[in-house]
Amino acid sequence: MKKGMRMGWMMAMALLALASLVTGTAFADTITTNQVIVKAGGAETTFDLDKVKLEVENGTTKVCLCKCLCFRALQLLATRFGDGAIPRDDIQIYTGWTTDGAEELFVETMGWTHEDLAFMKGATDATQLTIEDAYFFFIQKTTGKAWKVQARADLYPKEFFTYRTLAQSGQATDAQKSFFQKALRPQAEANMQALPLIDKFDIQGVAFFGQDEVLRIPMVILSGGAAYEANLNHTGNYVFELRDAVLFRRKAL
Repeated sequence: MKKGMRMGWMMAMALLALASLVTGTAFADTITTNQVIVKAGGAETTFDLDKVKLEVENGTTKVCLCKCLCFRALQLLATRFGDGAIPRDDIQIYTGWTTDGAEELFVETMGWTHEDLAFMKGATDATQLTIEDAYFFFIQKTTGKAWKVQARADLYPKEFFTYRTLAQSGQATDAQKSFFQKALRPQAEANMQALPLIDKFDIQGVAFFGQDEVLRIPMVILSGGAAYEANLNHTGNYVFELRDAVLFRRKAL
């Protein structure tokens, strides 16, 4: 795939910086179906991985690993909504996966707007991607909540990214191309499509500074073991004052 989506908004810089400072607990979830529900305009649409995973390249139809990655990440996001339906027009997406897969799935297939989808600023070039780049930030506009979904290393076979870079950059020998196409890529496809898909992605709440100048922090641990979700008002010059805090858990005595 060629890289076609624009690089991220200015807000993404703040998001990435804050995510590295304050994060909630990461949870690995089990994916048991190939469906995800997207809600827009009062209507719900169920998308099936088997129907959206294909692409045509050089006249050949094949499974698009990038769209599969995006789809599985979206399924993890769905676990954060009580009804399991993702409110499409209320969700912004940032990703470090700099191929066309995100745009092809989220925009062209599922109807997200281009304005609600972007690569993170400074993201890795598409030819050099590694497992560290297989992440997605999902931000809910109305609440300011944000989640990061990250693929785990064993989602792809060992050396997949080494051989992928060689192939993508035109440096691979014929033997290396053959090994990638006939051994590594099929194994990656099998891993991505396996059900149940167990512990192959992590999801966690992350701190997010929204356009309303409120810093939302998913978890703050205080002395004594109490954990709070907190919102802070930005008063200027990087000074924040507590707006509200909700007890998340208290250490058992």
